[in-house]
Amino acid sequence: MISVTLSLVLLSSPQLATESTLPLNDARESAAEGVVKTEYWAGHQVVFGTREVPVLGTLQTRMDTYTLARVRKQGDSVQIDQRACKVDYGDVGGVKVYVDVDALPDSRIVFERVEDTPHYSMSGTVNWGKEDIDEDGNPGMRVWIDAPVCSGALHVTNKTTTNARAFSEDGGPLYGEVTISVRQKILGAESKCLAALTEDSYERSKGSFRYAKIKADDTCKSLLDAGWPVKAK
Repeated sequence: MISVTLSLVLLSSPQLATESTLPLNDARESAAEGVVKTEYWAGHQVVFGTREVPVLGTLQTRMDTYTLARVRKQGDSVQIDQRACKVDYGDVGGVKVYVDVDALPDSRIVFERVEDTPHYSMSGTVNWGKEDIDEDGNPGMRVWIDAPVCSGALHVTNKTTTNARAFSEDGGPLYGEVTISVRQKILGAESKCLAALTEDSYERSKGSFRYAKIKADDTCKSLLDAGWPVKAK
């Protein structure tokens, strides 16, 4: 069977516009809400998991996600509004996976400082079912598969639960560790071969993430062309 997992690391409910540059925010808040500091970050997240592949056995998976974020800091809270600029899935058993990064939902996540500790934590869920999330006229999200036995597009649901712990050095951008669980259902396949060989899946992955400060007018394209400015360890 071909097992495809669409893990959207550190992404949660859609909320941003779709321009390639994140919209500016004047961060005007009432005095009662306190001072809000706005920054712009680039992020890199890498997670590793395992997947059972017929004949080859248990293979390790890898996914790298590169994000552009507008960040608002207020008290012990860090709110990150971000979009994916690039998603790379590792080749598993000769199977390559591609998604239209522009169709992925933008997201908002909030890290809160854990009392009496130096770190922050967050938990969130990406969840869509039969709704046409990428507006291609088909239910779910379209995922392209390139495999030795057959290739084509699948339409899938996704439920990704993310738990993360983060640190910050001298008030700078966050970095930390993340654990992800993904449940995925196949809603349809655009070839009989894929329909016969794909199945619903569940996968757990672990990894790390790191952000770095960028300029407010940086875009996905400018950062990718120049070489991504941050790498998770």
